[in-house]
Amino acid sequence: MSATLSPKRKTPAPPQRPPAPLPPADPPPGPIRRFTVAEYDRLIELGMLAENDPYHLLNGVIRFKMPTNTPHISTAMKLEGLFWRMLPLEYILSIQKPVSFPNSDSQPEPDLAVVLGPAARYEREKAGASDVFLVVEVADTSLAADRGEMLDIYAGGKMPEYWIVNIVERMVEVYTQPRGGKKPTYKSRTDYAAGESVPVVLGGKPVGAIAVSDILPGGN
Repeated sequence: MSATLSPKRKTPAPPQRPPAPLPPADPPPGPIRRFTVAEYDRLIELGMLAENDPYHLLNGVIRFKMPTNTPHISTAMKLEGLFWRMLPLEYILSIQKPVSFPNSDSQPEPDLAVVLGPAARYEREKAGASDVFLVVEVADTSLAADRGEMLDIYAGGKMPEYWIVNIVERMVEVYTQPRGGKKPTYKSRTDYAAGESVPVVLGGKPVGAIAVSDILPGGN
């Protein structure tokens, strides 16, 4: 009499983790096709790029945007709440929305930007340099780029004030007095550490202050 064998049970395979995102690649060597802001916008209109795709235009090159981690996200959310509480009615807060700089063939999407309201101004055209009073980038893995290429773009576009919320070194870098030309930069840099507050100045008028400890990870 032969023994009856019970069916074998397959051990379920462990869930597969999604692959880690690739780091942004440098532009390839040799000649490349550069795009103007108008051409880039046209690619979006034609559906060749979706508005929510993780790209932005920097110095004529379509780049992947760097992925964000939880310290970056929480810092940006803290900033958003603090800015909304103090902004005068004529300003609105733009969150990761494009700002056009045709002079450098760039259309970055800063973490936050204080722009002139009302929002209906931007139903037909994206915000440009003349609409923006303050741009903010939250920097951890992107610190070198935010101090380098992004600073050049914002200075060249005559952004009156540029903040880098530096998670790595736990401070806020405030750049003012932009200088354009072939080598754009900011003439003034002021650093604010934990325990200090960053004045918020829009159109030459102080509207409040933000405590550095209130926005850095591990703070309030």
